[in-house]
Amino acid sequence: MHRNDPARRRGRGQSSGRAILDGVPSERADIASRGFEAFNRGEFAAVGELLHDDVVAVVPDTMANSGVYEGHEGFARMLAHWVEPWEELSVEVLELIEEGDAVMAPAVQRGRGRGSGVEISMRVVFLLRFRDDRVEFYRLCENLEEAREHARDI
Repeated sequence: MHRNDPARRRGRGQSSGRAILDGVPSERADIASRGFEAFNRGEFAAVGELLHDDVVAVVPDTMANSGVYEGHEGFARMLAHWVEPWEELSVEVLELIEEGDAVMAPAVQRGRGRGSGVEISMRVVFLLRFRDDRVEFYRLCENLEEAREHARDI
């Protein structure tokens, strides 16, 4: 599996929010980074440990496996649906941006299809909101503008 260290690219790019600088991650950015690192290692139980008990995950209708997934079981089901068609799947976080209670993570997902071997690369933005040092809201967005719009709504 192609693995990337999300921490190595923190702080690059332009943002009107607070970009997390190398060596100075906030607690929320650190939690987000640990979650992406665990995902890339295939350690989904470790991802689950970073979630609030009543986490809500939203995958919009414009993406595969769309829906609203609630709680740890729902989140695990969303992850299982997301990774099932891929022999390999990784997330390269390009930047971690904090705005209010939200962390936005523009990223590139790369995968190789199970059986087909077809390789994909897709840009997404992960929107995370925290409560009690745990992720309580997770949404996949197509771009940073969309993530910022939804961050204002949560």
